[in-house]
Amino acid sequence: MTKLTEDEPGVLETDAVLVRSLEPSDLGSLIEIDALATGRRRPLYFERMLERAVEKADFQASLVAELDERPVGFVLATLFYGEYGLTEPSASIDAIGVAPEYRGRRVGRALLRQLLLNLAALRIERVRTEVPWNDFNLLAFFERNGFAPAGRICLERPLDPTTPEP
Repeated sequence: MTKLTEDEPGVLETDAVLVRSLEPSDLGSLIEIDALATGRRRPLYFERMLERAVEKADFQASLVAELDERPVGFVLATLFYGEYGLTEPSASIDAIGVAPEYRGRRVGRALLRQLLLNLAALRIERVRTEVPWNDFNLLAFFERNGFAPAGRICLERPLDPTTPEP
C-alpha cells in the first residue's frame, strides 16, 4: 500500500517521481542504470528489449522514471494472453532497475505502482517475474509490493554437447 507523505496530506509519496512510457531515446540510460546495478554492461540485451517493448508490442507497458530531469529507473514488462498453458491475461516484469544514487527515494515503488495501474486497466489478472534466489534486496522489494512465490517451479538443465542425452 502506498503511503501518504507526512508533510503533504493527500499526496502519495511516489507522486514526486515522474513515470512515463519508455522511448527509444532511453536506451543509453537503461544500459547505464543496469550496469551500475549489475556490474556488467548489456547493450545488446537492452537494444532487443527496447525494440520488443516499443516497436513490436501490441501495447507498450514498459516505463521510465525521471527525477532531476533525467531517467533514474525503468521497468520493462511484456503482456501475455495465454502463455505456458495459462489462459488468463498476464504480464511479466522482464527487468527493473533504479540508479543506485536514487534508491530509497520511492523510484521503484513509483514505477511498479504505475505499471500495476496500467495493467489493471487492461484487465491483466496476474504479474510474474523472476528474481535471483540470493538477491535479498530485490526479493524484499517485491514482497513489500505484494509479490509472493508462484505455484510453479522454474526448472533448468545445463547442456553439455559432450554428454549423451539421458
